Amino acid sequence: MLQHLITQDADLRMVPRDRDELATAVGRLHEELRALAEETDPARTRVLARWIGIGQMCLGNHEEARTFLRQSLDLASAIGNTPAVVATGLNLGDAHRYAGDVQTADALYRSALNAARSRHPELLDFALQHTGKHLMERGDLADAQAHLQEALRLRITKGDAELVESTQAALARVEMLIGQADASAAGSAAPSQWSSQ
Repeated sequence: MLQHLITQDADLRMVPRDRDELATAVGRLHEELRALAEETDPARTRVLARWIGIGQMCLGNHEEARTFLRQSLDLASAIGNTPAVVATGLNLGDAHRYAGDVQTADALYRSALNAARSRHPELLDFALQHTGKHLMERGDLADAQAHLQEALRLRITKGDAELVESTQAALARVEMLIGQADASAAGSAAPSQWSSQ
């Protein structure tokens, strides 16, 4: 719905390709949502709320993003759309992560990952990717690498080149961070010439 208006920045976070164009598109979704009675079409309301939330997150409007994503998640749960519960839970985790709320993000990612593992293996690569990026930002590089390697294996099997490329980029970033951490640890472990005097 808005995918063509979103890209990733150097930190692998979703950002607008063109801020004004994304803001305009989110505004159109708001108009459609306002015109739609939730009771008449909860499935469409859920989709609109999800994409408004994703758009707002990309625009940096974290509070609004969380509100709409929570609405979408609640609707997905109420109508029994468990794949949407997993996907929207990951999006809501992203919104909390982008806003700096690591604890809530962690709980949302773990819940979505557990649900994907147990009930929706077709979404497992997405859950692993989002969780891996979260772990990377937290500095848990070994776990991030393991999650992303598993996501890559699944995505290679799916045969989706774009998804494979996305995971490879995340893995490359984790490996770079691991290399930096190793170099930093080696540098701080080297004896100083002044310490023996």
